[in-house]
Amino acid sequence: MEHAVDVAVVGGGPAGLAAAVSARERGAEHVMVIDRNSWLGG
Repeated sequence: MEHAVDVAVVGGGPAGLAAAVSARERGAEHVMVIDRNSWLGG
């Protein structure tokens, strides 16, 4: 599986989600959050 993304964040805990939001606010169009769990938030 291949994905073209501007930013890939590893970890869906609070810091990872904050990083993803920050990337979007700074202009990244395609942001992917990768986590080992099927839910986000830690």
